[in-house]
Amino acid sequence: MNSKFFKTVLSFLFILLVTANSYAQKYKTHPVKRGESLESISKTYNVSIDDILVYNKEIKKGQKLTPNTILIVPLDKKMAAVTASLSGDKPVVEVKKTVQEEPIRFIEHKAKKRETLYSLAKQYNVTEDDIKRYNKQLYAEQLKKGTVLKIPIYKKVVVDTSVSTTTNTVSEVYEDTPYKFTDYKVKKRETLYGISKQFKLTQEQVKKYNTSLYAGDVKKGMVLKIPHFKKVEVKEVVLKSYVVKAKETRWSIANKYGITVDSLLLLNPDLPKSSSYLAVGQELKIPEKNILVRDSIAKTGAQEVPTFVTYTVPPKMTFYRLEKAYGVTEEKIKEVNPLVKEKGLQEGMKIKIPTLKGQASVDSQAVNSENFIFYVVRQGQGEMALERELGVSYSELTTFNPSLKDGIKSGMVLKLPKTRSSNFTVKNSLILPKINLADSVNVAIRPKVMVLLPFRLDLIDVNNSSSAKKNIEKRTDTNISLSLYSGMQLALETMKKKGVSIDVSAFDTQSTSSVDKVKEILENENVSDYNAVIGPLDPKSIQEVAKKTSGLHIPVISPNLTEQEIGFGNTFYSLPSDEALRTKVLDYVSSIYTNQNIIIIADSKHKAESDAITARFPKAKKVSLIKDLTININKLKYLLVRNADNFVFVETSNLALSKHATSVVNSLNTKQNKIRMFTTNLNKAFDRNKVDNMLLSNLNFTYPSVNKEIKDDEFNKNYKSKFGTNPNKYAARGFDIMYDVLLKLAYKNDLFEVSKVVGETEYVSNKFNYVNKKNAGFTNTAVYVMQYNDMKIEEVEPKK
Repeated sequence: MNSKFFKTVLSFLFILLVTANSYAQKYKTHPVKRGESLESISKTYNVSIDDILVYNKEIKKGQKLTPNTILIVPLDKKMAAVTASLSGDKPVVEVKKTVQEEPIRFIEHKAKKRETLYSLAKQYNVTEDDIKRYNKQLYAEQLKKGTVLKIPIYKKVVVDTSVSTTTNTVSEVYEDTPYKFTDYKVKKRETLYGISKQFKLTQEQVKKYNTSLYAGDVKKGMVLKIPHFKKVEVKEVVLKSYVVKAKETRWSIANKYGITVDSLLLLNPDLPKSSSYLAVGQELKIPEKNILVRDSIAKTGAQEVPTFVTYTVPPKMTFYRLEKAYGVTEEKIKEVNPLVKEKGLQEGMKIKIPTLKGQASVDSQAVNSENFIFYVVRQGQGEMALERELGVSYSELTTFNPSLKDGIKSGMVLKLPKTRSSNFTVKNSLILPKINLADSVNVAIRPKVMVLLPFRLDLIDVNNSSSAKKNIEKRTDTNISLSLYSGMQLALETMKKKGVSIDVSAFDTQSTSSVDKVKEILENENVSDYNAVIGPLDPKSIQEVAKKTSGLHIPVISPNLTEQEIGFGNTFYSLPSDEALRTKVLDYVSSIYTNQNIIIIADSKHKAESDAITARFPKAKKVSLIKDLTININKLKYLLVRNADNFVFVETSNLALSKHATSVVNSLNTKQNKIRMFTTNLNKAFDRNKVDNMLLSNLNFTYPSVNKEIKDDEFNKNYKSKFGTNPNKYAARGFDIMYDVLLKLAYKNDLFEVSKVVGETEYVSNKFNYVNKKNAGFTNTAVYVMQYNDMKIEEVEPKK
């Protein structure tokens, strides 16, 4: 094990191993107990808070510590610089100017039974930190009945909210994305507050596009990038109160009333945008009528008298697709079609679709997802923008969508022939807009992520570096966990450079054969505070976490599992299934197929793969095996076509058969018999360290893969600089999974919503495209097709 990797990646767990044996006893691991704080722990060990933070970079000053978090405490303060140097990290001291508003007065409050810091903060309209700042004992202990507190009172600030509680109308609302920017040079004595007021912006909006302001104040002569937002025309909305029930989420309430989560946030400005938490009994404002407040794709302008069109339900039609095509919610369809309400949508049903007078009717073929794909026009898009986005001329687009002759309107649903699907990212027949997540982060969002991995600290003696090192080297679960987490650390650093603050808590789940430790962690943690959970690694633990978080609308991302039958729809399986891998390589072969001769060599255990190939290519020929292990060479020679291309599929998990087949097929690969070898299931039988790579290269061996070779120079450089070794596939996977989750949360802070509008994403060596399978969860369908070529392995793309 590389010594620098060993020293650095384990800083999360036991940094005492970073230094030589002479330093072995100068550190201590400290599991955080309930009620402890950085201040109380620093006093216990007689070190400063800054000394502790040097070794625990995922912890921030002033952050509330969660029980069971493992902290590394230096027993010798001078060791901080030594360890930072050894680990390859350059200590950076950030000095930020902070202007703290002073209270105008204080009042005393005697804590009553069952009162909490949270309830007192709400009662006095201050933060929990405000109370702690003037009652220092609360940093080290819980609030107790009878404690006399000093409560600060600040000047009242009048906030102009977007919802008036007296008239129940929505006032001025602006688009979230700027339509242009202008430069502004700061003048003498100007402040960020004054500049933001001058341009009718919030201070946060100015900071978002001038990230240097997160670290310092505006200065004379500084040139700021000022965003300008288009005003959205919003109708008066009749609101009513709604009380949140048990297990309800923002998404379920928004879906129930036919609005979006964004609309719900607009109507309830007090809801935090950086968290999806809802409390039972919380009162919300919702539309009394089914009106889409902001980003409706259905209706614009005044309400009209509804009329109806008759529609025959095609195969695989869903309420979601109908809403995209007609702008009518599931609730409305069921209201006018009692049979649908009773039995659901069924193929062949003739149903009534409510539409509006003057709204162009769409015939049944137009919304049939078997024939068409659909695109929703976004705000501000014109002819040229649509041509660029869809890759077709405007005249051709008008041919398929005659309603365009009356002009382009935001929210229009356009259709294109399904044959053009390969040009777009399509989900549920809907063309997804092109979104660059890296350029779309909202630094105001602070994602909170829980990481659950089996580091197996229970089996490792962290006070004995030699023993610990040996135990780590022989434990697969620990090695995989540490590699995954090392990649995740780089992802956190990358997000930090983008100005996004991340709150990550990592926990050791210990045994993969028992869920007891997972249950204990979930019991002690306030799970509802998290936006996502990554891990654990085993199916039973994933099921336990999914069960605990499903009612809270919290996604659980599995780093290493394919789709499991656990019955919870909040699980994201990042590993593509065998079926997805097989489909991808068969799609590739179909794209290059021009009547080549296809031959299948498959043992009895891989009949499913053989049948899938035959179903795709009915003319495929099969080679019989002797004792399920040896190729009938004469039969294979007979099946080959001379002076033509031959595609040979080898389907087995037996290394001996794989090596034998590769050797035999290569011996028959001549100028007269051109052969290319494929498999739909790459497994240990094709291990590049055991099968002759020269032969595989001669045959242009092609296969589906979850990941590709790591060729990102910047990632390799940063990883080697930090850990002293090259990243393995698990380190790259840890980076890609964490980076993907954080970018999506920083974009919209709701992984479920983002998965509807964001298609395939790709990073260092993995890509993701999650498809919702309802109660089965979200499965990743993004797969690489790799090919050996001149002793290199390269990605190949289907021909369009």
